[in-house]
Amino acid sequence: MSKPLRVLHFQGRMGRGGAETFMMNTYRNLDRTKIQFDFLIYDEFKDVQPYHKEIESLGGRIFYVTNPKKNIFNYIKEVKQLLKKESFDIVHSQVFFGGGLNLWLANQAGIKKRIVHSHATAHEQGQSIVFKTIRKVLDQLMFKYATDYLACSYDAGRALFGNDHDFVFVPNGIDLEKYRSVPLSKTEIKAQLSIDDKTFVVGHIGRFEEQKNHALLVEIFQAILEKQPDSHLLLLGEGSLEESIKEKVASLGINEKVSFLGVREDIPELLKAFDVFLMPSLYEGLPISAVEAQASGNKLVLADTISKETKLSENVTFVPLDKPKDYWAEKVLSEPLGNEALKELEAYDMRHTARMMEDIYLNWRN
Repeated sequence: MSKPLRVLHFQGRMGRGGAETFMMNTYRNLDRTKIQFDFLIYDEFKDVQPYHKEIESLGGRIFYVTNPKKNIFNYIKEVKQLLKKESFDIVHSQVFFGGGLNLWLANQAGIKKRIVHSHATAHEQGQSIVFKTIRKVLDQLMFKYATDYLACSYDAGRALFGNDHDFVFVPNGIDLEKYRSVPLSKTEIKAQLSIDDKTFVVGHIGRFEEQKNHALLVEIFQAILEKQPDSHLLLLGEGSLEESIKEKVASLGINEKVSFLGVREDIPELLKAFDVFLMPSLYEGLPISAVEAQASGNKLVLADTISKETKLSENVTFVPLDKPKDYWAEKVLSEPLGNEALKELEAYDMRHTARMMEDIYLNWRN
């Protein structure tokens, strides 16, 4: 039997963000006798990532390098050494800003298949002259050295590749059945969380980073409490802004109404406890957590900065970010439109996505 192709993912970190979760869902479901994954991670994330043991159990390897934002020269040196020492058949860059550098290094190492994958519609960095200049150079490297272009949504593809460049839309697949067939009732799950059965539950899943806009989220929830005092907010995730959001919750005097649940394994069960999934992000590609919420039958209220392709069920409402908090609260508290899923949701079954990714890896286009 021939050895499986080895794919090196330029990932940066392997937390529970959308791109990381997508790659793990893919890894679990593809034919690992044909394809194996390895991951390039920044060294500050050695000890804090939830997927590392599972990666190793599936046959993958993890390589640690300096974060290029801290020392670009060390990063280039370490990546060059890695690509020279190890044997990779394919590189797959998940980085929105800077992927061109990775593809250039892979080309120098003689790797023939070089994939770039857009997971977002924007980047958190500013628009200074220096930033724009660097971005232009890195984009030129990306277009010169990429052999395959992928995106989690059409908006994400256009954001990174422009309006006139071809790319392949790859849905952020999940195990749909796992979210549709939770054995516990909503009442039982609420009881486990010490929440009364009649309490109105608002939930959110996302890293505590600027992109996710938690500050606005808790302000919206405060407006919800003014209209419906018997409400509770569940926040899942971790991140650099978590403590500041806890301080904000305390300053608003709503500590007892908000639960910080951290990183959880029981996402399907927790989603079943939600009455509404709320996401006022500054930008998104096509968030996996929103797909999961729709598979769970949730009502969703999303910022209009999130790709409209996220709407896979009738019960999704988009709200402009600049609308007053009271307006957001009214949309959250309004009656559901109905939870009938659109046929497009079926395209997000992970088995379908895994077969797409296998085809991309195994069929050489250059």
